[in-house]
Amino acid sequence: MNFFGSFGNTKEEAIAKLMPVADQIIAAHQDGNYSAFKSVITDDLSGKVDEDSFETAYRQIGLELGALISKQLLGCFRREGNPLLLFAAKYSKTEDDVLIHVSFANGSSPPKIDWIWIE
Repeated sequence: MNFFGSFGNTKEEAIAKLMPVADQIIAAHQDGNYSAFKSVITDDLSGKVDEDSFETAYRQIGLELGALISKQLLGCFRREGNPLLLFAAKYSKTEDDVLIHVSFANGSSPPKIDWIWIE
């Protein structure tokens, strides 16, 4: 089953396009950098996550987790027709594993993220 939509015909091809964008949004969230966050998301997500709500999430989650130590791609899935990358991450201020879901808007060029969830 092809979970990568318009981003590639193979897993390797799609991952090469999507992973740098996923890395950008994870770093933007960790750093509390709304401009960097907004640069890789869709207009639809931008309408749902304004700068104030981003700052709130950063204070509630980002500062609580600490620095990203490592992340591992667990798999690729389909979410409402869009490719979703699922990561397990380790952060400096928690011993628990943290799941990061990053969903991309199929057909966006360059790839844009239409949803991110960190739990």
